[in-house]
Amino acid sequence: MKKSLIALLLLSGCASQGVDRDDQGHIIKHYYATVESIEKVKLSSEIGTGIMVGAGIGLAEDLDGNTEDMISGAIAGALVGGLFTALFEGGNTAYQYTLNDADNGEFIVIQKTKLPKSTRCVRVKTGNKVKLEATNDSFCLNINNTKS
Repeated sequence: MKKSLIALLLLSGCASQGVDRDDQGHIIKHYYATVESIEKVKLSSEIGTGIMVGAGIGLAEDLDGNTEDMISGAIAGALVGGLFTALFEGGNTAYQYTLNDADNGEFIVIQKTKLPKSTRCVRVKTGNKVKLEATNDSFCLNINNTKS
């Protein structure tokens, strides 16, 4: 019972509701934009680099050993380097949103968060990062009227 309570307290401490730390010291703007298109894209990956760096470190640590130690050290380093890179990057699937608003014209935002295909209007939050949130189409009525 005590272990469950401690685990619950630790997990609840990780999920805090507050202002994003990355937004400190940045100007944050909100505006609305119409969604022109949504396209699934594949992000580039640095896993190969992580594997090579890990293998190099593993090899370097066992340079004073025999050949088998050097090979096993390189393999272990490659696995660890690739794993950490993969965990850091997350998935390679993202979504490219082509948007339009009266002030910025047409522009593109790429994010991992998938919005419903039926989304025609988004609230754009710009700060350190750009974030899109689906919103009611009525917020974009003025944008559609000003498009030529």
